[in-house]
Amino acid sequence: MGHIVCYSQARTSCINLCNNNSVDTSLNVQRMKSPEDARSGVRWSFMFGAVFAVTVAGFLIVPGSIENKALAALHGLCAQQPTHSFYFGDHRLPFDARMTGIYGGFAVAIGYLIARGRWRHGNVPSVAVTALLGLFVVALGVDGVNSTLQDIGYFHAYQPRNIYRLATGMMTGTALAVFIWMLIAQVGFAGHARIRRSPLNGTRDLAVLVVVEAAVSAIVLTGWSVLRLPLTFILMISAVAAVTGLMLSFVLLFGRREGRAISTADLAGPATVSLLLALMLIATLGGGRFLLEWWLGIEPVVRRAG
Repeated sequence: MGHIVCYSQARTSCINLCNNNSVDTSLNVQRMKSPEDARSGVRWSFMFGAVFAVTVAGFLIVPGSIENKALAALHGLCAQQPTHSFYFGDHRLPFDARMTGIYGGFAVAIGYLIARGRWRHGNVPSVAVTALLGLFVVALGVDGVNSTLQDIGYFHAYQPRNIYRLATGMMTGTALAVFIWMLIAQVGFAGHARIRRSPLNGTRDLAVLVVVEAAVSAIVLTGWSVLRLPLTFILMISAVAAVTGLMLSFVLLFGRREGRAISTADLAGPATVSLLLALMLIATLGGGRFLLEWWLGIEPVVRRAG
């Protein structure tokens, strides 16, 4: 009787082992990439770089000053009020203070996450971090409403200042960066390719990022003229990156390609399409605003900056 029991247990163990091996084998096959997939990723990566390079070259080749061209390129993303903008000598940044903060904060946060090796981290942050990021956005809303009330001559709680616009914008840019970062990780990558950790590892991690952004804000507030061009290009690239990141999620979802990427190169094709759509959207918004200003007889901000 004991021999029969031992035989039965051995047979069951053998079957389980075979089943486990078959599951592991199927997972390995699923995770393997064909040579054609790898070549496609390389081709699309090159295409993405080419689109970006052509865009930068076109911006530089078009006649006009960098200031006016940047103001024109981002005309549809920002009110660009002269009194709400930061000046470096006689020239200003392409965004006003609040949008400078948002896209500046976005750029700093993305750079921080890349430097800390958080790519593919797609889990939602802790409750404390999420609450703080939400408060960052609320702070921008409160400051924006207060500023609007002052502009239209109504009662406002405090005197608006560009430093407040910059600070609340930086904080909101941080929240935007973390949101887009998680969105790409969750929508773009397969479950086994995504790292199940949060982009921010607690409130201390967020505090370090806020300190870095405060240092960047202090640099912007110096008004040192040599910083204008680098900051202009950083803000432009950040704006395109933010819109492209949001577009990427829509492209993946509408193309039914969500959750398929194993490597970053697998996202190169959808990212290229997203970049083109982002550039088209930014150009359309800017062109539409120029057309509306012409129709209403409003002098374009670009001409006033010339």
